[in-house]
Amino acid sequence: MPADRPPPEGPSAPEDRSMLLDSARRTTEVEPILTVHPEPGVAKPNPILTMDGLRRSFGGLTAVDVDHLEIERGIVTALIGPNGAGKTTLFNLLTGFDRADHGRWEFNGQMVTSPSPDRLARRGMVRTFQLTKSLAKLSVLQNMLLGAPNQMGERLWAAPFRHLWRNQERTNTERADELLEQFNLARMRDELAGTLSGGQRKLLEVARALMSDPALVMLDEPMAGVNPALAQSLLGHITQLALSGVSVVYIEHDMDVVSGISDWVVVLAQGRVIAEGGPWKVIHDESVIDAYLGRRRAGTEA
Repeated sequence: MPADRPPPEGPSAPEDRSMLLDSARRTTEVEPILTVHPEPGVAKPNPILTMDGLRRSFGGLTAVDVDHLEIERGIVTALIGPNGAGKTTLFNLLTGFDRADHGRWEFNGQMVTSPSPDRLARRGMVRTFQLTKSLAKLSVLQNMLLGAPNQMGERLWAAPFRHLWRNQERTNTERADELLEQFNLARMRDELAGTLSGGQRKLLEVARALMSDPALVMLDEPMAGVNPALAQSLLGHITQLALSGVSVVYIEHDMDVVSGISDWVVVLAQGRVIAEGGPWKVIHDESVIDAYLGRRRAGTEA
């Protein structure tokens, strides 16, 4: 539930007790962000990700120019901004898919000194992509198993000796089956990933990311190209991630989605953070409207 919107009335049926417990836990996670003043670069009560002086340029174009930004732990944070604002480039820098020109950042209280995707994933930071990266010629289950960390069977010396990693593979398969059931993909378990619809591939990518039991999940436009029915399912899964204690950062252009599931919103424009705050406050911020519409404030128009 977004931080600056009132919670709905609670369920009355006894069987919904688990929902009440989840809601109480969610409230505990979200409440601290309510005390934060909405301004760019503001300090957070319990950040999982902190960046300082982060810069990335391509030729004469500065794609990312973030002086200071903190991502709060245990909530859903939306990263929004007009096309070309630097959102995906920022994701690429933080997850090791690109190199910053300047700057430093901390993840889970530790400085990131050698940002490579595999090392960051082992530390608990995983991401998805705007264009899905499922392997079309492998089954859905095989795609899921690729996301499991520290698999002994992938080591050259251990691969021929199946008895060394049989139990680990069984555990990973059970975890994969649980996630496929949770994401309504169980019936597609043995189908080739290439036969899935675009929305189902998005679900598969999010489910695979959870195989590593991450602390932070970063989703790049998870709703892009997803039909409305699957979009609702995906929104529910994102909310459930936060309920389970996982921190979520996602890029999105649909303001209904942003206002519906986000606890905090960060706005980028021309690589800079121009606004932060609760969704309703940020979406109606004049500087954010100006950035999206490309217009000047009335007082500064020529």
